[in-house]
Amino acid sequence: MEENTTYKSFNYLDNYTPPEGIQVYYNTEKTLTVKKNDCSKGTAGNLVTLTAGANKFVSTESIADANQQAESWLSANVQAYANNTGTCSIRETGWRGASPSCVIEPSTTLQPFDYMVIRYKWALGAGRDFDTFTGIVSTGTPWDNKYMGYGHAQGTELPNNGSASTSYIMFAGDNQQNNGVEACLVNFDKLASDYTSLKSIPIRMAGAWYGQIGTGNIDIEITTFSGGTMEKSGYDFINVDGSQIQQLNFSKNIPYPPNWVNDVDQVTNIGYITYNVDSSTAKVVITY
Repeated sequence: MEENTTYKSFNYLDNYTPPEGIQVYYNTEKTLTVKKNDCSKGTAGNLVTLTAGANKFVSTESIADANQQAESWLSANVQAYANNTGTCSIRETGWRGASPSCVIEPSTTLQPFDYMVIRYKWALGAGRDFDTFTGIVSTGTPWDNKYMGYGHAQGTELPNNGSASTSYIMFAGDNQQNNGVEACLVNFDKLASDYTSLKSIPIRMAGAWYGQIGTGNIDIEITTFSGGTMEKSGYDFINVDGSQIQQLNFSKNIPYPPNWVNDVDQVTNIGYITYNVDSSTAKVVITY
């Protein structure tokens, strides 16, 4: 396999002296994580993090401009860096699905993060109007078993009338289309900060087709972020001025329910995410 040698180190500014009378600004530390993607068939690359250290990029405009330089450098170099320094390993497989087939299992352990966005995605032909249930469970707080999603009588965020930055969990909206996404934002760090006795925070995921069903296949995309702020954008959420840490994808077949019941115990259970407060990491378990 030919080595990727396009990675370029940035120039450290240890010896930089700003012009006299000119105000300059330096970046804060930024990171970006991607998977090594040049492994041979049957093997998978590991996740590799590239760091742009603090005070390595300079701007005469603002800290935000210096940070943008750092993020641009990361975007331009992280994949080559991962390919040069990462490792390949045999890909784990398992028999999964409604009609079992051998599938590649993604990693289920997440790196430390601040925010998580859970996206339920379906393509044309899968079905119409997939309704989701995403909720906090087994914490002993008042927010247990109050599921986000259409028609669950809990509103679109907890606590109600909160913003993306003040909510523990927020639903982006009911997507009734033939393809698309429904998303939930979970702010584990805020819930743990407000309830200091918590050691773990489990999240339950479930769903059912409300409209017509085709193949019934959906993807569950779990994305984590560090720093910045979260904002609602249509049926989704975006991170502003922070960094994406990881993105995992899981596939699952969701059969049509015998009867539509707005009850999490009567629809298809998708899985659980368990956040560890001490380590700021999480484990993902998808049920098949």
